[in-house]
Amino acid sequence: GLRVATFCCCFRVPVFPPSPVVLSPEKLRYLITDAGFRNSLPAHLQRTMDIFIIGCTTGLRYSDLMQVRKNSLLYLKDGVWMVVHTRKTGVELRLPLPDYAVAIIRRWQRHTGVFVLPRLSATNLNLQIREIMLRAGWDFAFPKIRHRRGKAVEIKREDGGSYRFCD
Repeated sequence: GLRVATFCCCFRVPVFPPSPVVLSPEKLRYLITDAGFRNSLPAHLQRTMDIFIIGCTTGLRYSDLMQVRKNSLLYLKDGVWMVVHTRKTGVELRLPLPDYAVAIIRRWQRHTGVFVLPRLSATNLNLQIREIMLRAGWDFAFPKIRHRRGKAVEIKREDGGSYRFCD
């Protein structure tokens, strides 16, 4: 029965979305161009690295990337384009593909059936990307920060240490 003013409807709890881990252009260029590093990886990690490079180049979610079919590629005189209908937003995207992405797609063309890229579960993709990063030497400390009650807090691993970039 207490009268409360309408200002209480204006209260907001600040929400800080987690910051994504972004691969720098130099690191992506290393994965694309360093043939020695690529050849040092076993075949299953080479496959994962190709999927990862295409994902970084197009900016597509895993679910959208795995659903791209060969008939979604447009071969025009100005280059190769990928046409994708995103699952989450339902938007049609037309993405131009650079030469290295087209080379990766052609590398897997005979082995993928109707899809552009080889099939790989999300769990295995994540585990193998971590292994590729570790083999590339990107195991420097990279703290995982989340906000609790408006304050930045570092999330630690089970052993109490900080997360690494490859994690």
